[in-house]
Amino acid sequence: MSADDQKQNNPAAQDVHGFWHNGSFFAWAPPVTKPPPARIPSRLVVAAILHDPTKEVVAERTTNTPKKDTVEAIAAPRPSTETVVVTAPVLNGQQSQSISAYSQRTEPKPGVNTFVSRNGHIFAWAPPVSKRQQDCATTFSQPTPEHSFAHNGHSYAWASSVNTRQPEYQTDASAQSKPDTTTTKGFCHHGHSFAWASSEPKRQSDSTPKAPVQAPVSLSTQLRETQKRMEDLGESLQRSQAHLERTRAGILESLAESSRAGMVQPDPLPPRNSPPRSFKDFQDELVEARRLAVSCIARNQDKRNRLSSGELHNKLLAMTSRFLGERLQSQPNPQGPVAQDPISHQAPEPLPSNATIEPPKDLPSRYAFANKTDKPQDHVPSRYSFTADPVANPKSVVKGQGQKGHYRFSLLTDKLVRFEWSEDGGFEDRASTTAFFRSFPTPEFKVDDNKDKLEISTKCFHLTYDKNEFSSSGLTVKVGNDVWRYDGKSYGDLGGTARTLDRADGRISLEPGILSRKAYAVLDDSASMLFEDGWIATRKPGRKDGYLFAYHGDHKAAIKDFYRLSGGQPLLPRWALGNWWSRYHAYSDKEYLAVMRRFATEKIPLNVAVIDMDWHKVNIPAKYGSGWTGYSWNPDLFPMPENFLCNLHDMGLKVTVNDHPADGIRAFEDQYKIVAKALGHDTSKEEPIRFDCTNKKFLDAYFDVLKAHLEDEGIDFWWIDWQQGSRSRIPGVDPLWVLNHYHYLTSRRNVKTTATPITFSRYAGAGSHRYPIGFSGDTLITWASLHFQPEFTATASNIGYGWWSHDIGGHYAGVRSNELTARWVQFGCFSPILRLHSEKSQWNSKEPWLYEPEARKVMTDYLQLRYRLIPFLYTMNVRACYESEPLIQPMYWNHKDEEAYTVPNQYYFGPDLIVAPITTPNDSATLMGSVRAWLPNTGRRYIDIRHPSLVYDGGRYVDIHRPLSEIPVFAKEGTIIPLDTAKSARYDKHGSSRPHAITIQLVVGADAYFELVEEPSSTVPAAKADRPDPSTLVRTPIRWNQKEGVLTIGPEVNGRGQGRDWTVELLGCTKDMYKKVVGDDPSSDVQNFDRFRERLRERLRDTSHPRRDREQAQSLHTTTVYLGTHAFGGINADKEREFSLGKDLRLDVVDTAARLHEMLYRCEMEYPMKEVIYNLVTREGGPVKERLERLWELKSVPMSVKKAVVEIWGADGRSEGNAVEVMEEVVVQEKEVVVPKTDGMVKSEDEWDEDARSEQSYEFV
Repeated sequence: MSADDQKQNNPAAQDVHGFWHNGSFFAWAPPVTKPPPARIPSRLVVAAILHDPTKEVVAERTTNTPKKDTVEAIAAPRPSTETVVVTAPVLNGQQSQSISAYSQRTEPKPGVNTFVSRNGHIFAWAPPVSKRQQDCATTFSQPTPEHSFAHNGHSYAWASSVNTRQPEYQTDASAQSKPDTTTTKGFCHHGHSFAWASSEPKRQSDSTPKAPVQAPVSLSTQLRETQKRMEDLGESLQRSQAHLERTRAGILESLAESSRAGMVQPDPLPPRNSPPRSFKDFQDELVEARRLAVSCIARNQDKRNRLSSGELHNKLLAMTSRFLGERLQSQPNPQGPVAQDPISHQAPEPLPSNATIEPPKDLPSRYAFANKTDKPQDHVPSRYSFTADPVANPKSVVKGQGQKGHYRFSLLTDKLVRFEWSEDGGFEDRASTTAFFRSFPTPEFKVDDNKDKLEISTKCFHLTYDKNEFSSSGLTVKVGNDVWRYDGKSYGDLGGTARTLDRADGRISLEPGILSRKAYAVLDDSASMLFEDGWIATRKPGRKDGYLFAYHGDHKAAIKDFYRLSGGQPLLPRWALGNWWSRYHAYSDKEYLAVMRRFATEKIPLNVAVIDMDWHKVNIPAKYGSGWTGYSWNPDLFPMPENFLCNLHDMGLKVTVNDHPADGIRAFEDQYKIVAKALGHDTSKEEPIRFDCTNKKFLDAYFDVLKAHLEDEGIDFWWIDWQQGSRSRIPGVDPLWVLNHYHYLTSRRNVKTTATPITFSRYAGAGSHRYPIGFSGDTLITWASLHFQPEFTATASNIGYGWWSHDIGGHYAGVRSNELTARWVQFGCFSPILRLHSEKSQWNSKEPWLYEPEARKVMTDYLQLRYRLIPFLYTMNVRACYESEPLIQPMYWNHKDEEAYTVPNQYYFGPDLIVAPITTPNDSATLMGSVRAWLPNTGRRYIDIRHPSLVYDGGRYVDIHRPLSEIPVFAKEGTIIPLDTAKSARYDKHGSSRPHAITIQLVVGADAYFELVEEPSSTVPAAKADRPDPSTLVRTPIRWNQKEGVLTIGPEVNGRGQGRDWTVELLGCTKDMYKKVVGDDPSSDVQNFDRFRERLRERLRDTSHPRRDREQAQSLHTTTVYLGTHAFGGINADKEREFSLGKDLRLDVVDTAARLHEMLYRCEMEYPMKEVIYNLVTREGGPVKERLERLWELKSVPMSVKKAVVEIWGADGRSEGNAVEVMEEVVVQEKEVVVPKTDGMVKSEDEWDEDARSEQSYEFV
């Protein structure tokens, strides 16, 4: 039956201003006087904030004797604007009733003569009809009067159907301003139907002339009015605070006496006519209301300060729906349900300055106990479930019994052998922390087994064993010309990494890796922890277990087989590759958010917000010990942690907090009783729940109760800062291993937020690469510390550890240095993770705007560059995961030249970039820093992508000099680097997603290829999030054909076909590009840029975007060409596009005179000597070798200046009069470079000594 048919069948409804929808009638009603605001009752907020047990939060019931044909508004006693009950004339002979705006009734619905005033509107209830509308397909539960909200400038209330309507109301309603009922329909919201309601300042009776209806109040006006009301409320709260404090003790005592007298606790939802007997009757609801109300107030006030009116409107809607609608649906409130959507769009009241946020001790914790167990939920595997295949192929095993004990050799490859010995004949087939996968295909090998001698040989090694207990004379392996003799130790003289850089001032000893200058390396695994059925296990003492790597200098092959044995590096999320902010400082929530907004204002994008240990309570009673460990938010700094974390998430940031778990869970913690209940721990004496990583039950409570609640509040992942050594209750079990392993596996439950599992912790030993990201410890702020970090980062790859995160800028001690900090940030930009950090000191922080202008600009530029590098870095992330190629690799991984071992601070950053960080102070004469680099002979020239005016021939050492603004990053000819175009206007947004515009940096001179790889377009299951199916990754190939001069992009595989802006930058290619476009026109000139640009546009017109002219700009040393907006994937997108840039383009020849003039002009030295040097290089004749020798003989010229001159003079072998050929023939008398270092080991500050925990401080169970 249609609505018209229904109207015909129900004549009573024809003259009523309303309409039918979902079987109900929606009726409009005139307004009332003094409409109350729609928000959480101030009494509830005040009681919740001040924790006043004397306030009764249950709404007061007001009864009235209605008078016919009259309307009167009666306000509740306290406050007057919170509860309004309106009576109306009797309809259909029914008695009048009353209803509170915040009370829950037991009746199905209020009487038909009841009207509720909300937000300047009257909401009318109507009696049911005898027939249902056809369009009512579903029966909805009837809402309470609070189901009302604004829509399209009007307010709506839920209304049921009517049979009739009073004539006087027909007249009254028709005179009001309301939507046209013939065109404006009601609608469904949250499963209920709503009708329009009007508003005006005064309720009109039949005999009173009708007043014009007021226009809807603007959002800003409502905000101002609400702010004023809340200021008045705050003053009232201040006046009452003293009285509350005086009466609180007595009231709590009376409540305690009542409790001792055996008072019966009422039901959670007592009837309206039965007020609560004590404050505790509603304390659970009060705590929840306090948290939600305070959070609601602060969140909206904070967003109001930052958002426009339109943005604020949308944010308020989303916020209120989340904090009031969703939470209170599952949290019953004796005061009735709170409105799900804001009606008036008013800003909530500001928090009074004297409000106490910390709840009294008699209030329950905001955490509720849930007996959770670690079982797969929503396809999230258990933390005790992980992939491993630890049993070797039986065909690859040679074992037997010797004269003393038993032996077993497992031939994993023809270059990798496992050797074991045990007295009792038992061998380990369980996974160890080092080895998860021992099942390799069987290689070719020969066995010669005699009575007293066993020989095993492959094409790469020859093993000899005397069948006794392993010894240096009884077990030997010959690899090439080198012979290894068993000694029970690991061996890898190229180094690996270390557990921490705490208190290290310069170079420290490194644990061995699995690479060596010799033909072999050895990894002893006899003492490592084991895993059995997903849980930890230990070895039987006396057994020997180890691996010999016989790769004879093939370092990459050794690392790849190590990853096969141990498990590869997992995939990192995109956001982890951006900028991290961290500081050991007692931030308040407002201070921290202000710093994040300042970074955005400064156009420095961040991805991760790190909160050090002051997030939790640190100033605790002495009886509990140190505040080093904590799991309860510090209420003085973070009164509303959920609100704070939500604000960070809204900014696009991921959040991690510091955790020192050694002291366990103590009685002052918010969740102490909850965790104790899960563990059956007696809390009567407040004994601590001690940290015991060897207790599976404790670990379950630690993750599933303690940390699960904190993660539900918004913590994305954990910074595990274990500093208490490797001992635990069970010998052989290192707590750091347990923490790293199970934190990472547990983090799979958060992949909907983090994209991949992730943890942030210290290095525990070989195999730690499976649990990225690594925290290298508290570094000293010295040049020596910076000087060691590039080497330390590169050699970590020798044990497969590819994702170190250092304290960029240093953590503590040292001296303030703008130059040192800027150089450190440059290194951080080209390190695995860039995380700024500093100590707890008012003098030490790493905000760029706190430094001098030059350093500030350098820091800002490289933080922005790091953001632009994310497309490149994510591709390298995929390469590390699937191809066993860490992002950072020592030079000797890719070159067998002896020189590759002499530059430990130089490394590959991806397959084509060579980084040589400057880690020493600038020279006082050249005003530049310097580093001695080695450029391998690849048959191609190199260009510094940060200084493209210089081109270098390879196959030699070069002393590189750069001002503070530059770090040497070399790319050989035929290199492609994809960057996020990231115009400066976009830097004010935190977080990172797939870029909407890509800039291709191209180094011409040889063919080039790069495959841009991005995360899958569809959601990846948690069980596979660490290593998604590679066929699901989005891939876009980029090719450069040097001979034809054609750049080809696409097709995009697995993409969505979304268009992107594409730009290409030809680094160091300007003159050749100009000639290719202009041709042999005699009038052409390098300075004739306008003509060059027009010719370029004409040449590339066919490939330009149809709606945007191709933009071409030429910097001093780079040509930039805009390629247009293109989509290279999807159904309607191009499969690939070709862009012709010019055949056989070459890098510009170095203009020696121009570059030399630029350098000498800046030097602080004698003016006459500048002229002598310039003439000697550019104007004087004679053999280059003789002139170079004369340069070295100039005693009044600093050596640093001479080297800077030679760098330019001998850079490009194509330059006229270059010194490339004779540089190695001239003996340079130079002093050894000395890195400034603090005398002795730097002692930590008092606070460090106070907080640092020694191994002896770890109490065992």
